[in-house]
Amino acid sequence: MGKCAAIFARWWPPAAQPLVVGQREEIELLDALATTASILTALGVGGVLGAYFQTRFQQRTQIGQLAHNLKQKRYLCILMLMLTKLNPQVGSPKVREIRPDLKNPEDVNNELETELLNGFVFASDAVLKSLATFIREPSHRSFVRAAMAMRKDLWGRRTAVSEDILDVVSSSPK
Repeated sequence: MGKCAAIFARWWPPAAQPLVVGQREEIELLDALATTASILTALGVGGVLGAYFQTRFQQRTQIGQLAHNLKQKRYLCILMLMLTKLNPQVGSPKVREIRPDLKNPEDVNNELETELLNGFVFASDAVLKSLATFIREPSHRSFVRAAMAMRKDLWGRRTAVSEDILDVVSSSPK
């Protein structure tokens, strides 16, 4: 140490005690932990919350998509059964290709009633009401009303199509 430094050291207040071995590492560790905690707090809370809500959103979207696909399949099956009930000569052979257990009109009626009961799990109120009306009074008019309710339930779209649309189908009695 030079003469100036020695003179300066005598006049200047004494320096802090030198760190004991291990104390320096402890202070460095505490500084690192404090820095890490600050970063995690700044980024982590937002990041963790963002990740949580993103995961929940993706999960709900996936469940919603699965439910929509199931509903679409069920509605298509119900429409086939309804058409078979309206015109057994045309619909029965087609239905038997897919469902060999449906051998007669009574089997089709029972299956429609079962679909109505299962519909309480996934179908909208309008679909349930229109399907019940069709089961009580099968007609082309009640078929179209049920199909329109299903369309609205699946896609959220209303339609200006009326029951008269089936007038163009040659096999449908009026």
